[in-house]
Amino acid sequence: MSKPSMALPSFLRRYFEVPACVVELAVLGALASGGILVLTTSSAALFLAKEGSDAMPVFYILLAAVSIPLASAVSAVLSRWLTLRVSAALCLASALMGMVLWAMAVAETPGATHAAYIAAYSLEILYDTLFWLLASEYLTTLDMKRHAAQLAMAFGAGGVGGGLIGSALSHVVATQTLFLVSSVLFGLALLQCLRIGRRLERLGDGEDEDECGILDALRSLGGTIAGFPLIAAIGLGILLMSALFCLQDYLAMVVYAEAFEDEDALAGFLALVYSAQQAAELVILALFGRLVLERGSPLLRNLIFPATTLLSLAGLFLVWGLPAAIVMHMNANAVSNAIFEPVKTLNYAAIPYRVLGQVRMLVEGAIYPAGIALSGVGLLWLQGWADTRTVLLVTMGLAALFAAVCASIGVGFLPSLLKSLRRRAAGPLDSRRRGGAHRFSRADILALHAHPDPQVRRHAGELARKFAPDLALDLALDGGAGRPAQAPASRGAVVVLDPVRHIQALARMLEQGSAEARQNAAEALGRCGDAAVPEILPRLASRRPEVANAAVLALGAIGTRRARRILLDHLAPLYRQAHYNLHGLAAVTGLFDPSQSLVDVMTAAIRASNRRIIWRVLMVKAALGNKRDIRLLYSLAHSSDARIRADAIEALSSLPTGRFIRPVLALLEAGAGDAPPAADSPRAVRSPTQAAGAVMRAASADRWTRLLAARLLDDAAVPATGENAMLDLILFLKTLPLFQALTLEEVGFLAERAETATPSAGTSLFEAGEPIRYLSVIRAGTAELRIDGVPVDRIGAGGAFGETAFLEDASYPLGGIAVTDMVVLRFHRALIADLVAEHPMALPPLLADWQRRLARLYGRLAEQTAPGPGRTGARLQLIHRTEIQAAATATATDVHAAARQGSPDECA
Repeated sequence: MSKPSMALPSFLRRYFEVPACVVELAVLGALASGGILVLTTSSAALFLAKEGSDAMPVFYILLAAVSIPLASAVSAVLSRWLTLRVSAALCLASALMGMVLWAMAVAETPGATHAAYIAAYSLEILYDTLFWLLASEYLTTLDMKRHAAQLAMAFGAGGVGGGLIGSALSHVVATQTLFLVSSVLFGLALLQCLRIGRRLERLGDGEDEDECGILDALRSLGGTIAGFPLIAAIGLGILLMSALFCLQDYLAMVVYAEAFEDEDALAGFLALVYSAQQAAELVILALFGRLVLERGSPLLRNLIFPATTLLSLAGLFLVWGLPAAIVMHMNANAVSNAIFEPVKTLNYAAIPYRVLGQVRMLVEGAIYPAGIALSGVGLLWLQGWADTRTVLLVTMGLAALFAAVCASIGVGFLPSLLKSLRRRAAGPLDSRRRGGAHRFSRADILALHAHPDPQVRRHAGELARKFAPDLALDLALDGGAGRPAQAPASRGAVVVLDPVRHIQALARMLEQGSAEARQNAAEALGRCGDAAVPEILPRLASRRPEVANAAVLALGAIGTRRARRILLDHLAPLYRQAHYNLHGLAAVTGLFDPSQSLVDVMTAAIRASNRRIIWRVLMVKAALGNKRDIRLLYSLAHSSDARIRADAIEALSSLPTGRFIRPVLALLEAGAGDAPPAADSPRAVRSPTQAAGAVMRAASADRWTRLLAARLLDDAAVPATGENAMLDLILFLKTLPLFQALTLEEVGFLAERAETATPSAGTSLFEAGEPIRYLSVIRAGTAELRIDGVPVDRIGAGGAFGETAFLEDASYPLGGIAVTDMVVLRFHRALIADLVAEHPMALPPLLADWQRRLARLYGRLAEQTAPGPGRTGARLQLIHRTEIQAAATATATDVHAAARQGSPDECA
């Protein structure tokens, strides 16, 4: 977490609604971008005026010769220093370099123009690499995805400022004086690096990462590249992109040099061009940045920049001149920085984090300059025999190849990310299969159906209904389960005489009590296609959750566009409720005093609603495919490692039909709905009226939550007395360990089925050894626990006895008597058994509370059995302690066994 920011960053953070770390990084990016643009503008103007555009191929080769060793040196330093420290050192070196270049230009030192131009491009490569590496140390993949556009906008804003400064000063001072201006901006960037070091904290390193030199990286990355082909595709894409950039830059400079001959006029024009490019970058990011990065699929976002590159090159080929050259140059800079750079950073998320530094060092430090050198050699070769139009055609061919490579990156992103996450999983995926009988094949069932014994044939019919519903219908149409089937030669495929009847019967099987039968019926309906949809729709709206779930499985098995649209419409109310819940949770936490007990209950109710929404959405998504991947990713989405958690959620949203997941991403990022994510939390509520509306909308899906919200808000529309009393009872039960994990609706269901008893003082509640038929909760009064008539403990309102009612043959280990008049709520053991079966995670708090009571009882028992004058407890036998201990051990074993079975609400 970051410390509070000062005035300007705080203002920016409120204006853009971004975390403090993003603001601090954005300020650093703006300063560095401004310094680079001023340096590039002045050095490019001097180079073109003194050397001409024909010297650019040699310049590209020299640039590669300088930048590759320089990047290798920076990478070697990165293995020993933090990225922030290296960035600060680079800012200091850049400020000093600007002064040296100014002195060389004033003295007209030979090679000064080449040195300045090479320095500008080399620094641009290093700053781009270091900045995004620095951002990845403070931001997870999801944060990077959410704020990459804003960080790129900061670069654009800095470039606009630097361009305006260069354009304004070019009319006042000599071009070489702009080198000093860049030194000032790099000095401010150095101060910002120091500020970041004081105010921000890096994320955990996640996996171990070994950074080294380029040669060491090449040797160690061989196996990783073989296992992750996406790395090679990214490298090839960067190679082609850098070559394309230089070729487009060369073509643009040729046109610029033809249009402007005066050095100062060219410097002013280039400053305006670069400033316009940065402004265009800001516009693109503001309009399309987050839309492309957050909602675009990996394939779509990787193809945008190649498509615009091909279009701009085609425009220059058709209309050669200054306007077309400006558009092409603007695409190479503005669209590249606004779209390609953030997309490239997101692509790195699919690479194992332990080799991320090595891969980025290899790509940015070696492959990118190699592409520049390749373009330089190619230009030297082309200049010897070809004209500029031929160079343009070669560039268009490379652009087409670049588009194909980017498409392969988009296709390979999700498989690579899933493979990386599987390697990072803390434990192997639970591969246990569903329990139950062996899945008989169709041949087995047909063989049994052909048996002469009618009992065997009836058994075959039962197996067919359970494991192959479509075969059961075929057998029924063939003469029923009581008649022999056709000859073995005709068993392979029985002709269905009435398809409508066949589908209707399968749809009725979705309502069977057997989960295995419902699932197999859903699979069989999936083979019927859209023809089965009308029969499935009524089951999708069933009030029985298991029937609605089976209908979801059937629609997912169908998988057509119509079935997906129906499932999306089915989830639409949940998406709307998720939106309401986020705002309602923010309103509850921001409007009310957290110390109020009702606030905690309301917050828990909204979070429980969030968990149900997430489970339902993931269940629908799993029905459409990728069931194993969804189960793995959902478990990783709860990892304690922020990087793994963010990558898992990114993979969930990148899966096919990711539009089902995206509306609940905010809940997933919060860890199954425990809290709204800081980065995407709703704005602070402006008025109590708005807060009240947000709370009521969040509570609208549940009857008891609505009543709770009305009480929390002191709503004038007071509910009926009966409902108010029931809400009081629900809130009372929610304080007990057994009911804390349940929703208000589930507690209300149990409360409505509870029996109320009012034993008077002195009444025996239960005797030792008596079978436990109820879980009893004391609403008022006091009970005393006794062993052989000797008091050992007292329990009052909120206490319970008979907690082991869900166990078979459970009995009371001691007796109980009412000390005062009491009000006792009794829940039949069948209700408690169902509760334990459906919510095994409700047992640990109950067990902990019961064990605390046992420990207290042991202490009282020890006091009673200790020898001494006047002690009446000497007649107690140790056998009572043995019986109690045996009961506690048996209960603990059964409870833990039930808890290990897992929740039936498993999404996959």
